[in-house]
Amino acid sequence: MPEFVALIADVAGSRQLEGFPSRRDRLLEALSKRHRDRGWCDFDYAVTAWDEFQGLLAAPRWLPEALWDLWRSFQPLSLRVGVGFGDIETAPNAASGTPLNQAVTGAAFYRAREALDMIDAPPHGLGRVRVQVVADDAHRAAACNAVLRLADALVQDITERQWQVIDGYERLGKQSEVAAALDVSTSTISRTLASARYRELRASLSDLGEVLADGQRGI
Repeated sequence: MPEFVALIADVAGSRQLEGFPSRRDRLLEALSKRHRDRGWCDFDYAVTAWDEFQGLLAAPRWLPEALWDLWRSFQPLSLRVGVGFGDIETAPNAASGTPLNQAVTGAAFYRAREALDMIDAPPHGLGRVRVQVVADDAHRAAACNAVLRLADALVQDITERQWQVIDGYERLGKQSEVAAALDVSTSTISRTLASARYRELRASLSDLGEVLADGQRGI
């Protein structure tokens, strides 16, 4: 049986942000298109409350890249994400175009909600945790949490200027082109990426994606 990944996310402090709903909707529209085009999901992200939205990934292997894209897209806002692995159930009356939160339910979503609740009540000393994974396979969940908690801790320390360089590099792919676009030296771009731990972050997330893909293949 296919294993899906449900995401339930909320944005901290959103009620103090002017124009937040329109900003949220623009971001989710762009994310939905991008993730559909990459084959990561079949549904658009769906708003379920003022500061909360849901998503559904077609396979666990896409989780690390999807999370990175969420973190990058929503910065500098603080995004908390509960993640649930499991099966899903499609509503009998669901039709093409039915919003995700009305079309699908199941174990993946129940576990994602459980994960978000765990973020609300973290163990002592883990107050900065903004991502939690719950899965039927406890060892698999532990592996995901071990990588993603550290990745998120690094993400929280990335400055606005570092994000600007990271965004440029992800779009353009060459440090020289980013340097030209930002009117700085190539060495400045290199130092900024290094200080943000960009390559370590991307490598760790890529490796986790491979581990999750191997799990799907039963290796």
